[in-house]
Amino acid sequence: MDSWFDLEKRIIDWLISFSSEKIQFRNSYQAIVGFPTSGFRSDGMLTDGKILFAVEVEAGQTHPDTNVGKYWFLHDEYPKYSKIILFHIYTPAFNSYESRRKLASFYAEKMKGSFPFDYKLFDCPKESSFEEAFRNVKSEIELTLNQNFEIT
Repeated sequence: MDSWFDLEKRIIDWLISFSSEKIQFRNSYQAIVGFPTSGFRSDGMLTDGKILFAVEVEAGQTHPDTNVGKYWFLHDEYPKYSKIILFHIYTPAFNSYESRRKLASFYAEKMKGSFPFDYKLFDCPKESSFEEAFRNVKSEIELTLNQNFEIT
């Protein structure tokens, strides 16, 4: 049985299937393309060099605001992308202060007004099963990727 802490791994193992000659993939152990190699990481990302699609999964961590704000920093300090898409997932295992959730949403709204930033929050309902949440997340991610990349 999978735990909510496995959701990141399952998503990233699936997300790599979208990489190609035109679309570069990075996992949580690799720097976000466009940052110095000692810079921030995402849980998973894809880029065609123009658009950055990143996934951040909140399970055991308590800083969703940092996971949103770092993309503002990326765009401001290392402006490489014409658009940044952040797919932010809150799992039922995520347990942080409500103020940090509000701060993450605040950052996202401010970022949308500053540069082309698309923020997609997926809050897995506490009563959902792991498999149901995984299917729903995959469906939403695939739709977003198909709308923004030439998937071959």
